[in-house]
Amino acid sequence: MGRPARQIVISDEEELQLHELELDGQTHPKTRLRASLLRLHRAGWTVAQLAARFDRNVQAVHNDLTRFEQWGLAGLADGRAPGKAPVVTPEIDCFLHETLLRQPFWTASLLSDAVAERFQVTIGSRAMINHLHRLGYSWERGCPPTLGTLNARSILQHIEFSENPERPSWRRKGP
Repeated sequence: MGRPARQIVISDEEELQLHELELDGQTHPKTRLRASLLRLHRAGWTVAQLAARFDRNVQAVHNDLTRFEQWGLAGLADGRAPGKAPVVTPEIDCFLHETLLRQPFWTASLLSDAVAERFQVTIGSRAMINHLHRLGYSWERGCPPTLGTLNARSILQHIEFSENPERPSWRRKGP
């Protein structure tokens, strides 16, 4: 291999971080590709060889190298795409968690109305359902408990169900 026409200095510490990024399955694929590209560049690959190896335009490889030169590891990730900002803010998420913790028997339509009243933000009921699913909630319909073995807990569940048989609610999965 010939000497690269452009040589970026990558420290051993950065090399380790690039390797971790490259192997991390949670990292965006484009960021992982850039990490691989930089590691091969450090190993002596030319820009033309990198472009051929990754099936990219030579200018795109130069752009990736420039991003790393200017911003370091932070330059490997793409910035936030332009467009409308998210409607649901962390404050709304907190409100939803608190509300459902106190009283899980809200419908998506009622939650949308409560958010609109408190935050002056309009969220449709279908969008509210989708957002609650992203937060880890699921809608559970009331159903009678199984009475396979009688114990105090199953008897209490049966009494609770018989008092209110069709009380669906939002339940949070996990922590």
